[in-house]
Amino acid sequence: MTSAPIPQLSAPDWPAIGRISIVTNDEPLVPMSLAPSPIKMFPAYAKQGIPGAVDECHVREGVYRRLLAAARGLPRGIGLIVLDGWRPWRVQQYLFDTLFEAIRERYPNAYEAQLLERTREFVALPSTDPAAPSPHLTGGAVDVTLSDADGLPLDMGTLFDDATPLSHTAYFERLNVSGAYQRRVRDNRRLLYHAMSEQGFTNLPSEWWHFDFGDQLWAYYGDHSQAIYGSTEPLRIEDRWRRQL
Repeated sequence: MTSAPIPQLSAPDWPAIGRISIVTNDEPLVPMSLAPSPIKMFPAYAKQGIPGAVDECHVREGVYRRLLAAARGLPRGIGLIVLDGWRPWRVQQYLFDTLFEAIRERYPNAYEAQLLERTREFVALPSTDPAAPSPHLTGGAVDVTLSDADGLPLDMGTLFDDATPLSHTAYFERLNVSGAYQRRVRDNRRLLYHAMSEQGFTNLPSEWWHFDFGDQLWAYYGDHSQAIYGSTEPLRIEDRWRRQL
């Protein structure tokens, strides 16, 4: 597994991302709870009791298989923890609203546009627009981290969903790393980044945990002409019956 530095990438141009065409396919969502070792699933938002969160991490089948390949390519004793995948719109709205209000409280004199920009650094604008859905509504976006041989998360320098500059994937690449702790965190992030990149995932530069395959964000950072995953949701029993009858 390569230990090359994580590249410094610019922030996403969301208007440009929303203009990328989506050629949808019928690839289903599948539950990560089916995955064998060395993958573990910990649906973080359901565990936190966030309204509307589901106690499962659904991803597209192609994402599922690539996550397995990434996990199986990790060094012995290191595993992959899936924290979130497909996300209901209600959860996306909740995350956006709560972060926006937390930033507003911290910076009461900031302009609305500044608050919006800071919020979008860590939570995509909630959107069910078929032409520009929020990444997690497609099943192509996934939040992951690494675990040790005992199943505990490795230290990545911040917690999942930490909304500070320390969460930027390449943050520790910009430092003159001299201490053992900083080197360990930097190397853990490199390990995760390259394991996922080798399986075709792209990374959101502001979040070391967020990776994409097949959605518009993936097309943007992977220089693909189009996305292959649009908005979707798990198939309900009543939907299946309607298709059958």
